[in-house]
Amino acid sequence: MPFTTHFFGNEISKYGQENHRVDYRTLAKAFDAVLNNNIVSATGWENWETVNGYNEYAEDSDGNEYSYSEALDRIEELREEQEELDEDSERYAEIEEDIRCLEDIRYSEIFQYFIISDNGAEILKEYTDEIVLYNSELDMYVWGVTHYGTSWDYVLTDIPCGESEE
Repeated sequence: MPFTTHFFGNEISKYGQENHRVDYRTLAKAFDAVLNNNIVSATGWENWETVNGYNEYAEDSDGNEYSYSEALDRIEELREEQEELDEDSERYAEIEEDIRCLEDIRYSEIFQYFIISDNGAEILKEYTDEIVLYNSELDMYVWGVTHYGTSWDYVLTDIPCGESEE
């Protein structure tokens, strides 16, 4: 579904339209979101399942991001490929570098938590890689926002909008 000037009935900011991406302010207006920075710590991190995005990730030597489990799988694939190579080959060294990079697990810093509706979780899962957590005991979704300090109408998502460039 191509978005031009509106996203779920909300006008995309001028900055978003100029840059052909939906801004965070417009994204957040598309669903109910209530700031609650204590909800995850008050209920215990272990009670929350990540259902979208990832807060533990790694990058390979080309800058491609992998979730923690994807990184482990990729390391295994690379080691299997490496077993077939001569240790002095260029590809062997490239694989070594990728494995080294992928073993360096990083963590997304979540600055704000928003309780969101089921609809909000579905929008985030369908259109973004934003971190969405779910607590089955509470039957509640939370959006973990990983940017800080910039007005939301100047922070762009990866959701395209505007006329497609052909």
